[in-house]
Amino acid sequence: MRLRVSDVVEAVNQLVSQGYEREYRIRDGRLFDLALGSELETSNIQVDSALRLVSGRDGEDASNIYAISDRESQSKGLLVDAFDIFEEIGNSGLADRLLAKRDTDVVGDNDVPSRYGLRKVYKREFDNDPERYVLRIGFPDFPDCPFGQSYSVLGFDTAEQSYVWLVTSILRDSRLNRIPYQGTELPDDE
Repeated sequence: MRLRVSDVVEAVNQLVSQGYEREYRIRDGRLFDLALGSELETSNIQVDSALRLVSGRDGEDASNIYAISDRESQSKGLLVDAFDIFEEIGNSGLADRLLAKRDTDVVGDNDVPSRYGLRKVYKREFDNDPERYVLRIGFPDFPDCPFGQSYSVLGFDTAEQSYVWLVTSILRDSRLNRIPYQGTELPDDE
């Protein structure tokens, strides 16, 4: 099935209305059903629709959404890769299945100041002060996710002490410091 949408929120809404209600995540290179708390076998899944939305100058930002059916449990759900990073962490069999029929659309949000209610940071701003921004992983104070799921990683501006949307090209930059959540206290400053 081919999606004709302009952003991830629109895609999620369209797919949820078609019965894709489960939330899937990649953990340790495997696909998990969050409601069941269990792994889906790669051989039992079917990717019904896969879409990559590219934006920004030279495609510096991208998101992916996958509509997946699990033949074993007869359930349907969504894997939302808002940061375009699943290709790097998934096992090859899973990645091959996810990418096999993925369509790509270019969306016109070049230089928009925000994304999903978060200030959008472009690569040129990051390059001016790369130590200012970090990628927080698994923090409990993440803002609500607009597509009905939850964030697992999110950019953070240490100067403004606020969450930001880092474009994909920043996430792939080796200078970006990644900070996993490690306790009950949130740091005041990075």
